[in-house]
Amino acid sequence: MSTTLRRLIDLGPAATLRPGSYADLRFHDNRVFFAETNTSWVRLWVDWPTLQPDPSRAPDDPDGSGAPFLAAIDDQIAIANTDGIKVLLQLYRFPLWANGLASLGAQRNTDPEISYMYADRMSRTSWAAYVAAGRDPARVNPSRRALEFGLPPEGVGPGSAWATFFQFCYDRWRLGRRGSGPYAHGLELVNEPNYQWWPQRAPATGDDPFALADLTAQGPLAQMMHTAAGIIARDNDGTLLFAPSFADSEQGGRTVTPYDEFTPKLLDALDAIGHVAGPNEVWAHHNYTDLERRATSTKLQRMRSLIGNRWKGFVEGAAPTVFVTEGGVRLSQMRSYYPTEDRPEAQALSWRGGWYRHFRNDGPGAGVGMLAQYTTYADPNFDAGLLDPWPAQVRRPVYDVLASLPRFD
Repeated sequence: MSTTLRRLIDLGPAATLRPGSYADLRFHDNRVFFAETNTSWVRLWVDWPTLQPDPSRAPDDPDGSGAPFLAAIDDQIAIANTDGIKVLLQLYRFPLWANGLASLGAQRNTDPEISYMYADRMSRTSWAAYVAAGRDPARVNPSRRALEFGLPPEGVGPGSAWATFFQFCYDRWRLGRRGSGPYAHGLELVNEPNYQWWPQRAPATGDDPFALADLTAQGPLAQMMHTAAGIIARDNDGTLLFAPSFADSEQGGRTVTPYDEFTPKLLDALDAIGHVAGPNEVWAHHNYTDLERRATSTKLQRMRSLIGNRWKGFVEGAAPTVFVTEGGVRLSQMRSYYPTEDRPEAQALSWRGGWYRHFRNDGPGAGVGMLAQYTTYADPNFDAGLLDPWPAQVRRPVYDVLASLPRFD
């Protein structure tokens, strides 16, 4: 049996983008929920565009517009430290001044913005609907990747704006700050680059702009991982780095790259720049469907087979070790999977069975060091919560499942 299957609750972007909201760790009974469910880790989001919308002001400038958001992050981290909850900070998005899209941002929801690199930001179907509406955003405003997910042309290597931001986050919250301020046990470098970043591929060579081409996003991701590793190596204080944090999405095309296509390309890119992962670098993955489908042949084991002995980072028990830093069981998926079961009960059964399968060191649990649960109060737009959406305050059956499980730090 495993003895290290940590449990994490991700409070979602709203915890820090909307201080005082139902997602905030300080809100209502959120601290009670962590205690009652024996949850030892929390994931908090650090949104760069919110903290530093103006490049002339540092993220900790007390007169900057990011100051109240930084204070909310600090305060929630300090509370987690007090409560004995380990903190994972999710670094999120690029400000438009850093990726060269500030002028386009001033035209948001106009045709020039919507049409910009459209094949890398939306599906063929969404573009066709927009064109059929006369490219009139008032009639059809298509779903698309936000400008803040556009990759910076300068890259994310040493000396880049991203490296400066990462250095700020590391210096402010690294584990070595224990005793002198709020501290985190780990920094997650990116959120689902195979689903959110653009462009992910080279431009199409034929007449169809939506046609697939060579994957290119592995280059900046490898550079990001290498840059961060170089920065934390200066102190070697035990702060963990988490990446690549791929989504387990089964979509494809130019806007989404399956994790099992991206993974070997990323490993090749890391090899090409001579990066050898150190013991503080954790391979992170995001996964909902293994738990939801009650799978015994899991995507996590598929991931472990892909990285194999090519990844030399953090190892615990069976190598290679994977941490699920975002996941859970979405109530919204239960009817399609289990049409004869009550949805809240199905959610609870899926979580319970998934945890015990991953708790074992054989089969789907081999080499798995963490399982994540997305949010306490359910996000109505992504319903994986332990409770009904605020203000209902109704604990779902899955809440009791987590409360029944042992705690591992």
